[in-house]
Amino acid sequence: MTELKVVDIKLKIVRGRPSPNEKRFSYSTLVEYIIDPADPPKKLTVGVIPPTYFTLKQVLKEELDDLERVIYHNVREDTRFFFQDLFLENNLLKITMRKALIETVDRVVIDTINRLREDIYNFAASIYLNNGQRIHDVMPSDAVIIALLANKSIYIDTTLLEMKEKIDREIEDKTEPKAEASPTDEEGKEDDSISKNLYT
Repeated sequence: MTELKVVDIKLKIVRGRPSPNEKRFSYSTLVEYIIDPADPPKKLTVGVIPPTYFTLKQVLKEELDDLERVIYHNVREDTRFFFQDLFLENNLLKITMRKALIETVDRVVIDTINRLREDIYNFAASIYLNNGQRIHDVMPSDAVIIALLANKSIYIDTTLLEMKEKIDREIEDKTEPKAEASPTDEEGKEDDSISKNLYT
């Protein structure tokens, strides 16, 4: 197992849903973890829910653009307190929490990929503590927020990247239409009719 350090984090919004089964939003809020800033950059892209997106935006001290402001006001219909209300906008809690995190957290590693169905998967992270303990199966965005607040390094496990590439290839292979070969004999004609039935 090798860990690659995250050198930058980019937040972006794209039109469309993260998956065909996703019905909640007509746009996707994404986080890109850049591990090699080459052109094109090597990165891990993860979809997050809008409240998490805006919490990360605040932790990274980035201003909202026009589209983000519209989305932000649409998702803030919920009157309950979000993470940023409790910890990022309350100065005493923020100082106390940051001090505790700096003293206890060593690093964060996005290290697990969970296949939920054939065409859907999600990720999990581990928080490594200074006393040698590991807290596993943490939501990656939550773990990353903790690392950013504590000014700790974030890593991605290379095994996770390899597994993601493999799963993405499998999904792509299953969704791409197969090229139909022209039959040259009776056996070929029978095979061709079967394949046509599969795609109609």
